[in-house]
Amino acid sequence: MQVINITNQTGCKITTFPDGEKHVTVDELNRRIPVSIFCRIACADDLFCLMQVADVVKRQEMIIDNLFIGYLMTMRCDRLFDINRPFSLKLVANIINDIGAKRVNIVEPHSMASMLLIKDSVGILSTAEFFIREIRNSKERNLDVVPVLPDSGAVSRYRLMMPYVVCNKERDPETGKLLSFSVNAGDVDCKNKDLVLLDDLCDGGGTFVGLAPKLRELAPKSLSLLVTHAIQLEGIKKVAEAYDNVFITNSYKEWEDEPLPENVTVFKVFK
Repeated sequence: MQVINITNQTGCKITTFPDGEKHVTVDELNRRIPVSIFCRIACADDLFCLMQVADVVKRQEMIIDNLFIGYLMTMRCDRLFDINRPFSLKLVANIINDIGAKRVNIVEPHSMASMLLIKDSVGILSTAEFFIREIRNSKERNLDVVPVLPDSGAVSRYRLMMPYVVCNKERDPETGKLLSFSVNAGDVDCKNKDLVLLDDLCDGGGTFVGLAPKLRELAPKSLSLLVTHAIQLEGIKKVAEAYDNVFITNSYKEWEDEPLPENVTVFKVFK
């Protein structure tokens, strides 16, 4: 299998023209061997680079066996909100479908809409999977872990087969501003336990910061946050102040050169 990894320019080279346009040159390929393409689509430039790579491969009549997408731009715009706004995810999905990969792997899609719109797609590497992996190692780490889900959407997305805590938040319907937070532990005993809040995405971190003091009221031994897609450095810094540990991935960007707080750990979805 031949690999083109756009994120680290393995198998290709990306240059930038004076007007800011990205231009991709693909290395010499063996047309008889299928190719796998790895990318993140965090902005329009990323999408355009993917389109260029696909154009080169398809014109050589090669098989794209797998398309791996670390981050999918527009995944939160997973429906038509009103007639005067675009269905952005569908626009991006149409471009991906035109590439014609035999299989599309998407890291932690925000909802099932991505898989419904993108042909032959599979959602992989969710925060729930990371959490289950952590549970398997918990005896070695002396952890007594309880999962926490931030809202009903996460409940339906992760479908955890173990006791968990559910949170809720209220927003101003006109401004979108967060107004209040609540926690429903039910019969789950959280005292002196390691609580781990799971979600797919951290942008500004407002939800997680707002939930932290409510979760502290349950008297846990520790409070951690585990999110797949971390978008803003300032958001990461905010949640790092509110949680004992923060776990993210490099799905959206590489974080090696950023001044991350010491209690932030980055899992690699791109090597």
